[in-house]
Amino acid sequence: MTKQWRCFAITLTSSLALLACSAQTPLPSQPSPPLQANWSSQHQLGSFAEQRFESQLSAQLQQLVAEALVNNPGVTEQALLLDRQLYLIQQQHAQRWPQIDAYLSAASSGDRDSSTEQFRLGLDVSWEFDWLGKLEARTQAAVFDARVQLELWQQSQLELAVTVIAQWFELLEAQLQYQLIEQRIANQQGNLEIIEAGYRSGLREALDVYLARADLNAVRSQLNQRQEQQLQAQLSLELSLGRYPAGKILAKGELGVPLAPLPAGIPSELLQRRHDLRAASFRLAAADKRVFAAYRERFPSLRLTASGGSQSEQLGELLDGESLLWSLFAGITAPLFDAGALENQQQAEQALAASLDKAYQQAVLNSFAEVEQALSKEPLLQSSGELLDAAARDSELAAALAFENYQLGLVNYITVLESQRRAFDARSAALSALNQQVQNRLQLYQALGGGLDTSLPVRPDSLPDGALPDIETPFPATEETNNG
Repeated sequence: MTKQWRCFAITLTSSLALLACSAQTPLPSQPSPPLQANWSSQHQLGSFAEQRFESQLSAQLQQLVAEALVNNPGVTEQALLLDRQLYLIQQQHAQRWPQIDAYLSAASSGDRDSSTEQFRLGLDVSWEFDWLGKLEARTQAAVFDARVQLELWQQSQLELAVTVIAQWFELLEAQLQYQLIEQRIANQQGNLEIIEAGYRSGLREALDVYLARADLNAVRSQLNQRQEQQLQAQLSLELSLGRYPAGKILAKGELGVPLAPLPAGIPSELLQRRHDLRAASFRLAAADKRVFAAYRERFPSLRLTASGGSQSEQLGELLDGESLLWSLFAGITAPLFDAGALENQQQAEQALAASLDKAYQQAVLNSFAEVEQALSKEPLLQSSGELLDAAARDSELAAALAFENYQLGLVNYITVLESQRRAFDARSAALSALNQQVQNRLQLYQALGGGLDTSLPVRPDSLPDGALPDIETPFPATEETNNG
């Protein structure tokens, strides 16, 4: 054995001894968000997946959702970010393969009397042997990053679909409120004509005419406000659809869709059903992998390098077999002093993983609160809607009766105006209550991690087969974490 190889063997043995005596690899964080067996708020028992909210939507609304998911720039942005993460996986994976570089160089040297030319042509091969698993850990972290972006892309689709549906119902309510104002204006105009005719015939007082005119003008001013609300609803919906905000779109359909009780499932199902929670768990898993890689970065690295080529004073002789040269080198590099840079990098990665652990737990708690809040509001909104609808019907009957009694001279016109105002306000509140029920159901559906109906052409899957491993748990057991 030559002296060089003896030195190499001693270095390798010493490095392995340092590795065997080193501290145990830091274990990944294990998030433990608080769970309970069932929801605190009243809800229907059963699996959440048994019913789909979008199956109750009109054909027009389903088409709008499909249009938004194709044309909305925000969803497209998330899909492109997913593409970027897939490329980063391949980039990280490529670092585990040998790197080959070709070179061709020419140099000239000499003095005032003579000079020589030197030409070189060859290949350099370099390969880092991943005996510590740090390159594998970085690759796994890149896979988790891609999983995060995949979940965010799917979450953006769900959020956009819910937003479009919510904006559509907001627009529908604005249209109905506008029509309600127009109907009241028509009624007030008819009342004014009757009162003015009675005044000309001496049957009504001038006070009634002034009161009727003032009330009509006040209602007309409300028409402008309702028109502005409708325009804003149109612009918002058109923007979500990826259209130019021209304020031209109209909603067609009924405001009150049948809202059957929605089974809420159990709280623990949210951890695997909600895309934002899955993204948070994969983000934490990626951070744990980077902690492992930063820890192993402090240990010796084994690198193999090889070089082959030719050298000649004549360019045409570079391919001559007599000028061929080659070299092979294997070396181990170990950090001895870096002023704590690698240790601080490991501590920074551990701090990041710990913060992401807490962020994940907070996200879980927030998701539970969203479900509980929406569940608790469902029966209250339904009861309020029924009461307001009954109040609107009674108020409308009272307004009609008040005007009949006024024509008979039994009540004054102030009573008529008050009864009509109450009828209008009650009907307007009933419309708002219907919309609030739908909006809360949409919030509940999203809070429960509702998915889009696969029968709708709204989820074009451009993800290539095999691009991402099928990772069900964000904390898969690995040899490093099990054996230290």
